[in-house]
Amino acid sequence: MELTPRLQAIASQVPVGARVADVGTDHGYLPVWLLLNGRIDWAIAADLREGPLNHAKKTAQNFGITDQMSFRLCDGLNGIYPDEVDTVVIAGMGGETISSILSGAPWTKRETALLLQPMTHLPELRHWLQHNGYAILNEQTIREGKRLYSIWSVRGGTMPPMSPAELWAGRSSKDPLRREYLAYMRGKAERAMRGQKAASAPDLAMIGELEAVLSGLDQMEGELSTMTTVGEVFTFLQEKAPFELQADFDNSGFLVGRENAAVSKILVSLDITEPVVQEAVEQGAQLIVAHHPVIFGGTKTITDQTETGRIVLQMVENGISAICAHTNLDAAEGGVNEALALRLGLTDIGQLHQDGVDRQGRPYGIGRVGLVPEQPLYDFAMAVKRLLSANGIRLVDGGRPAHKIAVGGGACASMMGDALALGCDTFITSDVKYNHFLEAKAFGLNLIDAGHFPTENVVCPVLQEWLMQRFPQVTTSISQRHHEVFSYL
Repeated sequence: MELTPRLQAIASQVPVGARVADVGTDHGYLPVWLLLNGRIDWAIAADLREGPLNHAKKTAQNFGITDQMSFRLCDGLNGIYPDEVDTVVIAGMGGETISSILSGAPWTKRETALLLQPMTHLPELRHWLQHNGYAILNEQTIREGKRLYSIWSVRGGTMPPMSPAELWAGRSSKDPLRREYLAYMRGKAERAMRGQKAASAPDLAMIGELEAVLSGLDQMEGELSTMTTVGEVFTFLQEKAPFELQADFDNSGFLVGRENAAVSKILVSLDITEPVVQEAVEQGAQLIVAHHPVIFGGTKTITDQTETGRIVLQMVENGISAICAHTNLDAAEGGVNEALALRLGLTDIGQLHQDGVDRQGRPYGIGRVGLVPEQPLYDFAMAVKRLLSANGIRLVDGGRPAHKIAVGGGACASMMGDALALGCDTFITSDVKYNHFLEAKAFGLNLIDAGHFPTENVVCPVLQEWLMQRFPQVTTSISQRHHEVFSYL
């Protein structure tokens, strides 16, 4: 099940383990997705109309999770009790409707996280929130089709008075779509101004307010900087896949270059090789974002006498920086293993081995587990080869059809015990040793070695999408020269 960009952005802000009420649920897509992906254990889907609520029930039935949801036919939050939820989502409604719903539920000011996505009357809603005991903690702009949507994280509290321009466009932020959003709000303010001036009886007070809005938007636009730096990219990747999650042996991080160097082009690659660096030079890229560290294994010198030395020298001489996210990206939510599971069509995806939760409350750990429709092992193995564009695969038949699948991008054969403990019949990884194949056969586990490059290169499109969403002003491409290094005869 896939969400629209607007709903996906809202879902990403719902705390793990939250008790959620989705007000105006309309088909129930958001709570159903959160439940299917293990982000929450229970949710309320509420709507004023029977039709949308019935659609939500049907969605939950289709995915077999009606026992994890409560369906409420109610006006706003009138049918929901304060001790039932800690997070409330109100999306796709007008600002006046949202303020009316919150007016009827003053308990939302007490320890309740609010995720609001107003469709209209945004200045009025901001004004109402700041005068009624609520604080806007963050605003995120999302593009869906040709429209821009603003998603607000709100809690009970106080916030400084907002200027006329801030009531229209929110406070200044580093939102990647901030400039585009300011232009969008400017267009609305200018249309309102033209309407007032063309009226038979112009509202002079409104004209004065709109003049203040336009002047403030000018100042906001002037404060924006178009330059992106290597340090900003590193900070963003730290948010997506915290570098403190890396294994003790690893060397992930900002490895080559200057933190304040400007970036207009990024090249994404699984590895940083001499051909990849040359590709970056020809493209005019100032930064390479890679999975495997360019400096690894106790390198002590940087000279032209070693491969690592030549690569680093070529980068430095051409002003190219390197950020490498290795085992932290293996373990992080949305990283290598999740990308691998999704590429192979797994559903009901969960952790193969959870090591903990990061500072944002997101679970992390190497490997994923999920389901595919039950099928003969060799049919599934051929699908794996095709979906990963692998030159070849090695496998051992454990004597069972493929249904419950464990995946571990890269060399994860040592995690067979985790796969068996979770009742998996098939494990997909790479760099499998002879003894691992023998053990898998003995335990009745189907073991597929699909290659290191194919099982990890799936993360490159993910990195590209992350970077394009966060830095739309930067051109981000995937290396076309880096491929699987060996063939099968």
